[in-house]
Amino acid sequence: MTISEKYPENIPWDLNIVQTKSTSTHWMLTKADNVFTFTRSRMNDNYVYIQRNDGKSKAYKEYEARFAYQRLFDEGYSLASFS
Repeated sequence: MTISEKYPENIPWDLNIVQTKSTSTHWMLTKADNVFTFTRSRMNDNYVYIQRNDGKSKAYKEYEARFAYQRLFDEGYSLASFS
């Protein structure tokens, strides 16, 4: 029997879509020394860039980024936002 995850709702980049298109807003999930930065693509709304610490930023489909964000948040990561 497989356990299915609930579709994540109320993700930060959904809340103010007009503002995220005009500016480059970043959302950071932090826990101890780990920092994950999420940035919505300005060219294509179907992609979100995720960067871990000082590593290279990688594009993920919005659907995958949504689940990654929710899993990290559920693990106790704290949210911060900056422009």
